[in-house]
Amino acid sequence: MIDNLQLLYGITSVFYALITIITIIGSIIYTTKKKGIAGLLMIIGSVVNLFAIIAHPILAALANTTHLDQEFFLLTNYSITLVNCLFSIIFAIGFILAMIKLKKDS
Repeated sequence: MIDNLQLLYGITSVFYALITIITIIGSIIYTTKKKGIAGLLMIIGSVVNLFAIIAHPILAALANTTHLDQEFFLLTNYSITLVNCLFSIIFAIGFILAMIKLKKDS
């Protein structure tokens, strides 16, 4: 049962990573067309988000194979999630700045 859940978790992580890669590409396209801090914030937020997405299944696999201490696993998982949350906020700030700039331009 655990192996099936890990497989599903891995597949879901791959889909989430693909969505994030598309977001990175969109942020890069926006930044090349409209120079400014907004695009840079979106790129930074998306790239760190991608690293966090990659780190979660790796951590889960390590915990399963190396029998990591449960407290260490939870602390590491929490740290990754916290960093992911902070950089998602950075992405959101960049996105809001981009929308304000687009509204001013039109």
